[in-house]
Amino acid sequence: MQKIFVIIVTILFLTGCVGEWDRKLDEKEIPTEIFGTTSTFSSKTVRLKVNEYKEILTISLDYKLPKNFSLPIDSFYGDTLTETRFYLKLFCDGKPLAMNERVIGYRGFYNSTGDTNILIIPFRKQSIVTTYHDEVKFPMSVFHTLKSGNHNIEGELFIRKFYGSHYDKETKETTNLEMECNSISGKVNFKIKVPDIYLTTIYGNGLELRNDEKFSPRGMDFSFREGYPDIYWEVYYPAYGEGDFSYPYWRSREATYSTGYSDKDTVYLYHFSPKDEIKIGVYDRDDLSGDDYLGDWFGTIKELESNTYKTLKFDNLQWFQIKVKQQGCINK
Repeated sequence: MQKIFVIIVTILFLTGCVGEWDRKLDEKEIPTEIFGTTSTFSSKTVRLKVNEYKEILTISLDYKLPKNFSLPIDSFYGDTLTETRFYLKLFCDGKPLAMNERVIGYRGFYNSTGDTNILIIPFRKQSIVTTYHDEVKFPMSVFHTLKSGNHNIEGELFIRKFYGSHYDKETKETTNLEMECNSISGKVNFKIKVPDIYLTTIYGNGLELRNDEKFSPRGMDFSFREGYPDIYWEVYYPAYGEGDFSYPYWRSREATYSTGYSDKDTVYLYHFSPKDEIKIGVYDRDDLSGDDYLGDWFGTIKELESNTYKTLKFDNLQWFQIKVKQQGCINK
C-alpha cells in the first residue's frame, strides 16, 4: 500500500512538472525598452517584463526607488507617505488604445477623465520602499481595436499619488492620507502579435433561485428581516476548465434583497475562437464574510448560440435565461 501511495504521488509530481515545463516551452518573452533619462525613471530604476502564453499577456513591473528620492510628508500630521500605484497607458501608432465601454471595467481597467474608453492598466497599490513589484495578467482580446498581426506598443508608465495613514493613539482612529505626485513617469516600448479576435454578444434575461427542500434563499443574508440575497452574475473569460475563475470579464448590477434577478443585460465578449469556452457565476454579495456562491455554469459559446432565449438550470438556480449571437472575426 505504501509503495502504491509513493507511485501515485510521484506520478502527480511528474505530471505537474511536465505541465510547467510545457508552459515554459510555449511561453514567449517579449523584449521591452525603457525610455527615460530622469533620476527617477531609467533602465536603472524600472524593469518591465512582458510574457505571452495562450493569448494571455503578463506584464511584470519592478521599480527600485532611487536613494536620493524624497518621499512626501503630510504637512499636518508629519507622516511619510510610502505607498503608491503605478499605471500603464498604452498607445499604438501614437494613438491611445481604446476599449469598448461595455467592457472597460475588466480587471480594473478604466477610462480616465477626458479620455473616452482609453485603456489604462492599473497595478496594485503598495509600498514603494525599497522596491515595488507587481504583475497583471489579461487576455489579448483587450487589443480588439487593432488589426490582427504585428504591432509596436508604446506605454506611458506613471504614478498619480502617494498614500499613507496616521494613527491617533488617543482616539485609536486611523486617518487615510494621500498627496498628488507626478515625479515618476516615463516611456516603455514592446512589440506584440495580435491574434484573430471574435465578437460575441451575450444577452441575459434574468434568473430565479430555487426555493425548495434542498435550497431556500431566505435567511442567506444577516438581517432583521427575512434576509434575502443581493444577487449578481459574472462572466469569466478565458475559462480553461470548470474550476477556472481566473479571469472575470464582466459583472452585472445587483438585485437587492431578492429571490431573482430581472434586469436585461448585454455583454460584448471579445474572444479568440468560435469554439471558446466561458464560465458563468451567480453570487450573493456579502460585505461581512465574502460573497456567497449560488451556482456556476461552464461550457462553449456555441452551446448557448440561439435566436431565442435558452433556459439553463444549475446548482441553486431554478432557471437562468440567456442567448448568444456570434458576429465572427472583427479584426482581419
